[in-house]
Amino acid sequence: MQHLILEQALKYLIANGNINLTPLNGKTVYFSLQDLPLEVNFVCTNNKIFVLSDTASGADIDVKLKSSVFLSLFKGENLTALLRQDKIIIHGDVKTAQLLVDLLQQIDIDLEELLSKYTGDIIAHQVGKLAKKIKKTSSGNNPLETVKDELTTLLIKPSKSSLFKNKEA
Repeated sequence: MQHLILEQALKYLIANGNINLTPLNGKTVYFSLQDLPLEVNFVCTNNKIFVLSDTASGADIDVKLKSSVFLSLFKGENLTALLRQDKIIIHGDVKTAQLLVDLLQQIDIDLEELLSKYTGDIIAHQVGKLAKKIKKTSSGNNPLETVKDELTTLLIKPSKSSLFKNKEA
């Protein structure tokens, strides 16, 4: 089921980000997140991407990394630097990996704008503010852990949450 959700999300990002998949046509990329139960094959054909949960078939390249490293690629971190630090394990055609990273870094979507279509401008703006705040406070840490910790604090003891600090009672 998760591969279908991932495939729909990728198709949406590619369509709305005006991404050209032509350089990856005919390539299969095995992708694994080491800290989450996610192992899939990305099959690129006819300028479309398909996500398969059956990873038994061969791939042009195997990519294994942690979720925090994957997010840092979106932020523009250099693939070569991450490879030298052994944060990404790649077996196969490194040129294909570089093409994939280049495509990921081209994605430029205004999530606030997209969210506002469903929630309205006020809620979308507040979510955007919260996302920027979480990004700022999670620098150097796993962003998912930061979100989890912040939500736990907010639910258990809201007055201690950073969302309410510096607010007058």
